[in-house]
Amino acid sequence: MRHFFTFLTFLCILGTGMAGAQDGTDTQFGIIPDSLFRMPAPSGDSAAPYLITNKEVDVSFRQTNGNIIAVLEHHMRLKVFDASAREASMVTIPYYYDENMEQISGLRGLTHLPSGKEVSLDPETIKTIDINGRYKVKEFEMPAVRDGAVLEYRYVISRRYIEELPDFYLNQRVPTAHARVSITYPQYLRYEGVVENFDGPLQHTFAYRDTSSVPKIFTLPRPEPVVTERWVARDIPPVQEEAYISSLDDYRGKIKFILKAFGLPRQQLDISWAVVVAKLRRNTNPLTEIRDYGRARALGDSIASAHPGEAPQQIQDRIFSFVNDQARFSGSYAPYSSRSDTEVLSGQAVDQAAINQTLLAMLRGAGIEAHPLLTSTRSSGRINRDFPSFYQFNALAVQSKIEGQTYLMDASFAYSQPNLLPVEINNGEGLLLREDSFTWIPMRAENSRVDIQVQVDGQLQADGTLRGEVVSFQRGYPAQLIRQQKANGRSDAEVLRRTLFDGYGQIRLNDVTIREFESYSGPVEVRGQFEIENYAASFTDGLRFRPMVVGYQRENPFKDTSRDLPITLTAPEQLEVHYNIELPRGFEAENTTQGNELNFPGAHFQESYAVERGTLSYDYKIDIERQNFAVDQFEQLYALYERWVELSNSYWMIER
Repeated sequence: MRHFFTFLTFLCILGTGMAGAQDGTDTQFGIIPDSLFRMPAPSGDSAAPYLITNKEVDVSFRQTNGNIIAVLEHHMRLKVFDASAREASMVTIPYYYDENMEQISGLRGLTHLPSGKEVSLDPETIKTIDINGRYKVKEFEMPAVRDGAVLEYRYVISRRYIEELPDFYLNQRVPTAHARVSITYPQYLRYEGVVENFDGPLQHTFAYRDTSSVPKIFTLPRPEPVVTERWVARDIPPVQEEAYISSLDDYRGKIKFILKAFGLPRQQLDISWAVVVAKLRRNTNPLTEIRDYGRARALGDSIASAHPGEAPQQIQDRIFSFVNDQARFSGSYAPYSSRSDTEVLSGQAVDQAAINQTLLAMLRGAGIEAHPLLTSTRSSGRINRDFPSFYQFNALAVQSKIEGQTYLMDASFAYSQPNLLPVEINNGEGLLLREDSFTWIPMRAENSRVDIQVQVDGQLQADGTLRGEVVSFQRGYPAQLIRQQKANGRSDAEVLRRTLFDGYGQIRLNDVTIREFESYSGPVEVRGQFEIENYAASFTDGLRFRPMVVGYQRENPFKDTSRDLPITLTAPEQLEVHYNIELPRGFEAENTTQGNELNFPGAHFQESYAVERGTLSYDYKIDIERQNFAVDQFEQLYALYERWVELSNSYWMIER
């Protein structure tokens, strides 16, 4: 990790001051060793505003009204070095509240000041925020935080769903001195712990406690001892947020827990995706839900019947456009919904799953083969197929097949089209659910890309004015943005300005037309005349101007020149810009033809120049074919963008 040695130095500075708190002995809420107040602040580029000294979770179980409840007791302790960093004092605790799965109780917080004063968290300041249809968070700010303070809070989560436990994250955004999770088992269950993304030392032990009062005589039966399984890690480096990643959680060290044995006597459980899908079919099955979507099926059938001469792909486009126009997305993602098709078609705010279940029912009503596709949003992280769990899914798309061609769709994505997925779900994998089988497919769709082609034919004037014609063909996300702007009432000229000439204050646009923006069969065409005054600066010996009129990239999207995490771009990207610029009379440039290329797996950059008879002809082609790049490709990807930025900010001088 970057700054790793600085981090180790910081831990060494702590010396024996942390030993008493981190030797494996469980900490007690409210009792702070003096060594924490004496702890020096770290120094260097990697200095964090606070340190997590203890992160602890103790899991036990109780039976209530015939139900087994997992009880997770959390305790977090932090040492603050820089109180001006708000993240040191802000706390958010997520929990799964849908169907009353998890409840939070016993939330307490204390700020311990170096003076010895303690300030308690006021329960009235704790907010409950609804994140989506399934998750809420408790949010609060620790009181009276000062440099050198020690903060701690504790809470209990009671969880009804015991087939798996919440992930225990080892890496945080700041260093962690000591992290521990323990599970005290009843006789009738055991979990399997799966460690991900963590190659540091992890102590894994079992403790056995004899609770029997029966004398230790071999002829007398004795109950099994109570077993506590424990995982402990120390001196854990942070995982820093970087630009263009899927989700930070994809790279944080964690322990996942899945139920592996249950019953008396304990029986080993089948842990597989087949079991997950079987339960899904019984309890949260989109295919079962759409059986009640009679109105949607009838609408799909009527659309197909009203256009008997059209190809199935055209019928699909009509159905997608209809649902996309009618539906109102609430912003909540889900893999399944109990909301009705009537709610969707009447324009009520509904979740993504309800919208796509309606699309699915309408496509099937029109006789088009279509199936639900369960996946995970980018912010929730990629699906780990080694850990079978329904709760890795939090989004739903639709797959259709027409004459051997596959389409992925999300009708909740406004102004979208078939094979154009929102960025939230355009990477990773999805589970395609059929009536009698399932399979995994990549969440890659043909139109889920940035695809812009531009032709600029211009005339540079002696006074520095640049005028000419621009023609652009745009597909994928740029086309979706154009449709959105048109729907919002923007004029064609304003759309062109925002699309290609953003940043030009003094520009006149005339005869602007935008075509094919309502069609899914081809690119959106943008065409218009432009005039930019003072585009070139006039000097006694010539004109100075930027050659990249449109398609420029002023800054490198990667701010740092080094990288720790793999790269996940927003989407594949293709930009082709062709220029023909006529020079004014009396100005000349040396006739030349030259070019340059930069290639590596997954990306290509090409530039070419030809100057002849008073005309500058030059082309730029940037083709980033995929989203995902390994860390060892970062330097090449950075160099590609850096060259793009260099060309965007460069000037040419044309002599008189």
